[in-house]
Amino acid sequence: MDAPARAAPDALAEQLLSLWRAVIAPNGVGAYAIFEELDLTLTQVKALISLAAAELTVKDLAERLGLSLPGTSRAVDVLVARGLVGRREDTADRRMKRLRCTDAGREALRRLDEARLAGIAQFTATLPADQRERLSSALRPILDGLDSAGRGEGGEQP
Repeated sequence: MDAPARAAPDALAEQLLSLWRAVIAPNGVGAYAIFEELDLTLTQVKALISLAAAELTVKDLAERLGLSLPGTSRAVDVLVARGLVGRREDTADRRMKRLRCTDAGREALRRLDEARLAGIAQFTATLPADQRERLSSALRPILDGLDSAGRGEGGEQP
């Protein structure tokens, strides 16, 4: 691949980072406040997001999060104790424990999304109408592509 072709994704990544900073800088406090209010670490939130998408074993969750088994177990133990994650014996292999996000865990994620959305809405309200429309038009095909690839809503973003 030649240099200009490699630079284009890097330049786009830098633009997206600048946009992300503009979106979260003044309004990101709300989402962080929910983390604190719910007394959740980033690792615990990532675990909840993963478990909201699929029932997993501790080993599968550790691999998905890129964490050690002991570290993942500690995070899961806290989430189970707080009723945000359920743990059950695997019917095929009783040595394995299956994990799932509970209704309380989904509610915690909903509150986090609500706080994030409020911050994003504050940012978009500052944009002139023509910029909002251009941004929406640019995002629509990208989001449609993510949805068709199974990476859209409900995907794994902390």
